[in-house]
Amino acid sequence: MRTRRQAFTLIELLVVIAIIAILMAIMMPALQRVKTQAQEMTCRSNLRSYGIAQAMYLDDSDDRYPSAWTSLVKTEAPVGGYQRYCRWHDPRYPADGPFWPYLKAEKVHLCPTFNVLAKSEGARHPSHDPANPIDPYYSYSMNAFLGSTNGTTPGGVLKRSRITRSAAEVFFFAEENMWARPGCSNVLNDNALCGDGRDWFGTFHGAKQGDWNGGVINLVFVDAHVESTKSALQITPDNRADISAAEYGRFEKFAYPFNKAP
Repeated sequence: MRTRRQAFTLIELLVVIAIIAILMAIMMPALQRVKTQAQEMTCRSNLRSYGIAQAMYLDDSDDRYPSAWTSLVKTEAPVGGYQRYCRWHDPRYPADGPFWPYLKAEKVHLCPTFNVLAKSEGARHPSHDPANPIDPYYSYSMNAFLGSTNGTTPGGVLKRSRITRSAAEVFFFAEENMWARPGCSNVLNDNALCGDGRDWFGTFHGAKQGDWNGGVINLVFVDAHVESTKSALQITPDNRADISAAEYGRFEKFAYPFNKAP
């Protein structure tokens, strides 16, 4: 004799759906944290590659660094009338700087967190030209005190051997924001991070959505190790610039290559 199967009642289905919804609500934040951590790990791995490539470049260049402004791209304005602040997100003009070929995998030049954030925040950068696509292909900036004795105040060094501060205390490449914030109107518009009070480290790793000025960034040092740090440019509760954590009273941390204050 065949037995009849009893179907689920509407209440039972609603209970199952409610349980699934509760489990999803519990799991989604955890999954998002895992995703964010994976993106940051990729970013740190990228910068480790930069540290290794630094040694190869210097070996080929008589220990001389490239100029930070032309390390990844030779010029900010590849054609006449171009809005230079857009170069980092416009792959129509491929990178052609001397350091770029030392890292042939193009994904190495772009932090995944930065790439995702650019979709919603990319147009916030100063003087954005909406005619230029927002499709980032690099997101790291070189220490402007390296590869130049002018362009920063005071000047920097041309050769690695001229650095007198510990190689573990001078950054090589780091991350900048794509938007301005109190005390910093200069953003990721060129290859150079001028840590003399003009440019400041980014703030978007680990920041809360909608308040991207409260996080940290990654940077690789001259000795090739990678770590995270907060910018020395903080923001007070009344939305003003606070540089009380700046080195020597005005420098972004780890920028100055000499062991004596200027």
